[in-house]
Amino acid sequence: MISRIFIIVFSLFFTFSFSQKKKKAKDLLAEIHRYQHGEVNTEFKSIPLQKRMSRFPFDKAAKVKIISYNLNYKGAKGYTPPPPPPVTKQDSINLNTYYENLKKYKSVEIEDLIKESSPKGIQESKTLTFTEISELSDVLYNTCHKYYVSYTSQSGCFFPRNAILFYDEHDKVFAYFEICFECSGIESSPKDMMDSFETCEFLYPDLEKFFKNKGLTTEYVP
Repeated sequence: MISRIFIIVFSLFFTFSFSQKKKKAKDLLAEIHRYQHGEVNTEFKSIPLQKRMSRFPFDKAAKVKIISYNLNYKGAKGYTPPPPPPVTKQDSINLNTYYENLKKYKSVEIEDLIKESSPKGIQESKTLTFTEISELSDVLYNTCHKYYVSYTSQSGCFFPRNAILFYDEHDKVFAYFEICFECSGIESSPKDMMDSFETCEFLYPDLEKFFKNKGLTTEYVP
């Protein structure tokens, strides 16, 4: 069952945050509701590169890499229950095949990938150039600001196949984003590296396009 969590954004980040005259709460809400969710913010001004790169974790990163994993694992949405107990010879074959596939396509966790010196679970990866890092930070921090966002939502199926890894000067991962494009969800370590409104639904198409343009797969591969 897919749960949707709606977070009403009361702060006026787009147009009314820094008004000179203090207004009553009901007046501020009235101004917010003048705009539809997803309406283009015509007063949007892009956050400049210098400010984007001064945000954690970009400010501490010696290297940024994007990866794909779990591409051959269906995940929760594609779960297939095991066959019934064997009665015939074919039933036994089907059951054995089922458990062999579970072993073959066992899912991996991002924490395990980070701990391994030569992680076998990473199926695709790309180390980003500075220009590509600039492009990535622009997608992460500017996309949702282009719209009026009155709520954010996320499905309950979170099963990431992609991640953004941030490495320190000792080539160790100190932070990461996990991304599930199938259910439009993103999680991070450390927690809350992005504000809730920055992870609005409009982020994922642009972010997935970025991954694909760099040659990475973002969905289940049978």
